[in-house]
Amino acid sequence: MSQQFLKLDQLCVEVNGRFILEDITFKLEKGASLAIIGPSGSGKTILGKVLANRIAPSSGTINFSFPSDFKSVFISQQHDFRDASERSYYQQRFDSNYGKDFPLVEEELLKAAGGTSRTEIERIAKQLRIDQLLKRTLIELSNGEGKRLQIARALLQKPELIIFDSPFVGLDTDSRKVLHSIINEMTIFGNTVVVITTHGEIPDRINHVLKLKEGKIEQLLSLKEFKESYKEEQERIETFILHDSELYNNLYWEEQEEFKVAVQMHNVSVSYGDKSILENINWKVNKGECWALLGHNGSGKSTLLSLINGDNPQAYGNDIWLFDKKKGSGESIWELKAKIGYISPELHIFFQRNKSFTETLFVNSVAQSLAAEASSGGVTVFDSIASGFNDQVGSTGKISSWQTKQVNLWIEILKLSSYRNMRLPQLPLGVQRLVLLGRALVKNPQLLILDEPCQGLDRTQVKQFVSVVNEICTTFSKTLIYVSHYKEDIPACVKNYLELENGKIKQMIN
Repeated sequence: MSQQFLKLDQLCVEVNGRFILEDITFKLEKGASLAIIGPSGSGKTILGKVLANRIAPSSGTINFSFPSDFKSVFISQQHDFRDASERSYYQQRFDSNYGKDFPLVEEELLKAAGGTSRTEIERIAKQLRIDQLLKRTLIELSNGEGKRLQIARALLQKPELIIFDSPFVGLDTDSRKVLHSIINEMTIFGNTVVVITTHGEIPDRINHVLKLKEGKIEQLLSLKEFKESYKEEQERIETFILHDSELYNNLYWEEQEEFKVAVQMHNVSVSYGDKSILENINWKVNKGECWALLGHNGSGKSTLLSLINGDNPQAYGNDIWLFDKKKGSGESIWELKAKIGYISPELHIFFQRNKSFTETLFVNSVAQSLAAEASSGGVTVFDSIASGFNDQVGSTGKISSWQTKQVNLWIEILKLSSYRNMRLPQLPLGVQRLVLLGRALVKNPQLLILDEPCQGLDRTQVKQFVSVVNEICTTFSKTLIYVSHYKEDIPACVKNYLELENGKIKQMIN
């Protein structure tokens, strides 16, 4: 006979008069598994935190039927390992001078493990492919490697209830397969598992799928029932009109300095101590070409991009040419950044420290005072996009009338009009990522570098995002470097591919 684990009855979470969750009623039995899906901003993460007993409801009830020593773990969408030092700053992992300020991966696992045996630590580390990273410091990890460490740390705590918030985000194909098998294994052994995920990343052994829309339960189905309904919904979304291409005709592009080659690298290598990160990279990106940069987590993709974007000091010790000029020949970092539109998971984290409005409210129990602080903090969507003109993080000075027009056009193209005067921390993470795309595009960059830009976006937003990038690159012959672990997220304009493996070129298709 099944045992009731927790029950929600007409549960609501309300913030400043706005319902984040409304009339949520369902029960979860011990050993059950549940996937929570829904559009960006539908309340998925907040519901996960309610289930983990980290957020108290405004009204309604949640009843837990487990002992006082019961252990639950909530694995957040983004890890916080780069905040493990008091001297944390943007792109710090490319500066070898401060690695000693951060603990080792091994130390982080031992701290999480408690009384867990060394054999079990090694087993989980090997399963998640971080066994070769144990002597690395946290700051050295790539985004995907940090994600795998975050999951390993949670598993070592042996919780009775584990809640994954977007666990597949940032993982390469092989790592996603491993995590699917781990979650399936947990359900077999009777763990109660909740996975906040997307339609296409639901593990096979999940029992039920709960779909949220605007903070309410739209559907609660068995996995089999969901798969049938998903086929029909997918057909409908394919016909959805994502943008009005006529808006692009109103964009004003300033004349720019001509160039023939955006990026050229000759035998480029990067190492930290005796560890090689990149080795003998030879790569040429001509004006107007669109490239996909591929590779597993930790293959060197972000390091390669940091050499282009001005964030890695080792760029000046290599033979690198940008926009027909040798890097280090007199240009400032700001002159270089003015030519590049850039998005990355790290930029997003440091832009707002990865806290959404509702998460900020519940950092501690002083919710009402935090609500007042959160509603007044952060810059607006308009100002966030406008900050792209001067490459500052979230701040902007006085802008001209044509710049104001450009910002407003991008707000309309990206379907952000309803958010125009809202502050960035008040928005769902997926909407924040669209704002950052507008910020990257608003200055008409000569080169677009989009590093995993679709993280946190729902399916409709992904289609919108990819459609806009493809339209811009084809209409205006933009030069593009695009990173994604999902082939279906790569725009159709991409015809060139560079794949890295362990810091070396595995294959190049031009």
